[in-house]
Amino acid sequence: MHIVQHYITHPCFCNCRLWDLRSNKIVHTLETKSPVTSAEVSQDGRYITTADGSTVKFWDANHFGLVKSYDMPCSVESASLEPKLGNKFIAGGEDMWVRVFDFHTGEEIGCNKGHHGPVHCVRFSPGGESYASGSEDGTIRIWQIGPVTHEDNESVSGNGPSGKVKAVAEEVARNIEGFHIIKEGKTTDA
Repeated sequence: MHIVQHYITHPCFCNCRLWDLRSNKIVHTLETKSPVTSAEVSQDGRYITTADGSTVKFWDANHFGLVKSYDMPCSVESASLEPKLGNKFIAGGEDMWVRVFDFHTGEEIGCNKGHHGPVHCVRFSPGGESYASGSEDGTIRIWQIGPVTHEDNESVSGNGPSGKVKAVAEEVARNIEGFHIIKEGKTTDA
């Protein structure tokens, strides 16, 4: 699939549409049982990830067949596939947790708690070292996948799959394009 030639929409009913930019016509429709709340094309262009109801699905982006489908422990608002290796994915939703799953088995391999409202959006950084989650509580949280330590820099704590880890704010900001991390009560020029 050539990303520059197609785009995806997920209207309020139970499907996800792939459109051709040149003709402005629907190329294919991905049928789901519940309304699609998020859709994402993987960085390598191989998969389309959708979240609908309490299910995360992975579709072949070239032939549009369903590759994998996993039932989640709660209603899911958003899901994202790890961009580099594609061996894990994250999902967030109504239970206010962000969960990490093994892509091949669907087994939960990590869970981060910290939001005080439903999670509406989750996305991996381009390198896959961290991810962000946005919640109805008005916060965006940045989570580290593995331990990163830089003793000379100011660090923020997070709960990762291996327990409490430290992530350097400047490092995370470089890994997630478009995010500006500031201390509470201070502003920064974008």
